[in-house]
Amino acid sequence: MARRWFKGNLHTHTNNSDGDSPPGAVVCWYRDAGYDFLALTDHDMVTLPDDYRILAGAMELIHGEEITAGDIHMNALGIRRDITPVQMPTERMTLHRNAANVREQGGVPAINHPNFGWAVRQTDVEPLSNIGVFEVYNAGPEKNNGGRPGHGSTEQLWDGLLSLGKRMIAIATDDAHEFTRWGGQYRNPGRAWVHVRAESAREAAVLGALEAGDVYASTGVELEGIGYGAGGLVVAIATEFDRAYTTTFIGRGGGVLDEVHGPEARYRFRGSEGYVRARVTDSDGGMAWVQPHFLD
Repeated sequence: MARRWFKGNLHTHTNNSDGDSPPGAVVCWYRDAGYDFLALTDHDMVTLPDDYRILAGAMELIHGEEITAGDIHMNALGIRRDITPVQMPTERMTLHRNAANVREQGGVPAINHPNFGWAVRQTDVEPLSNIGVFEVYNAGPEKNNGGRPGHGSTEQLWDGLLSLGKRMIAIATDDAHEFTRWGGQYRNPGRAWVHVRAESAREAAVLGALEAGDVYASTGVELEGIGYGAGGLVVAIATEFDRAYTTTFIGRGGGVLDEVHGPEARYRFRGSEGYVRARVTDSDGGMAWVQPHFLD
């Protein structure tokens, strides 16, 4: 079966934890918005998808939980049973222990909003071998995707880890909580998502593509294709209206390698970049993040 792109959100809350709407209403919102898959990730509990599959229709519901260990939050994707949060003496130990509990169930751990409470630093993540996914963008208004003096942005965290050779997959999520009131101060749905390239939108296929890095993150920019090869990286953009597009190619240390304007961007590898990733920005503020290609 040929692979294609599927759109979904991997971080969503209902009133089973701190969301304002019941799971059925949340499922219907994403279904009606045309999503292919959705993970319900209530705090410290699994909201079982089986109870809402009829409402979901063709949209796949992925098992999930947000493990909440103080300011260290981690999504557990693909698990079947609740995982009790564990707080350890350090942030690094907390991340490792909770990720290990996710792996024990065969799930995929993902670090949520690492700059929330300025809780996660590069040194907390770099020695860990059981976590390979994190949120480079969380649409919640209080999640600090940017940095502050002495603490880098989430993209700087990503580049710091990539520069050490640590393969981290970046995703974007709604972290939606509010479905009944709307505005920039609320954590509303539809603001950030991922596209995975897989044979289907079934849970196993989505999570397999996620861990393989066959995914891009978006806040509005849609891509027609991503091509990696021995020669370079090609990004093809699905244009909308009369928007202008800029693709920035980034390498070791977060250094800008090139900027290309237009609906298609090509970068030819030189061999000394360490890795090459891409960030696409449109003239209306939308963005997309393409996973890195390592030049080993």
